[in-house]
Amino acid sequence: GIDSSHDTLPKRLLKEPIPEGPSKGCVHKLSELLPEYYAVRGWDKNGIPTEDTLKKLGLEEYIK
Repeated sequence: GIDSSHDTLPKRLLKEPIPEGPSKGCVHKLSELLPEYYAVRGWDKNGIPTEDTLKKLGLEEYIK
């Protein structure tokens, strides 16, 4: 199955510094970005939708 280990970006985006803009020169660490992304989406730390998220989406039948 698919799990959080599949949540990645192209290597170029994880290794090369950002060329311009407010984050110019930064290389963002995916391990620091994913927890915030998951929280915004209503997912747990493993990238799985929370029970509340499933209820809000009307997907109660998928609650384990």
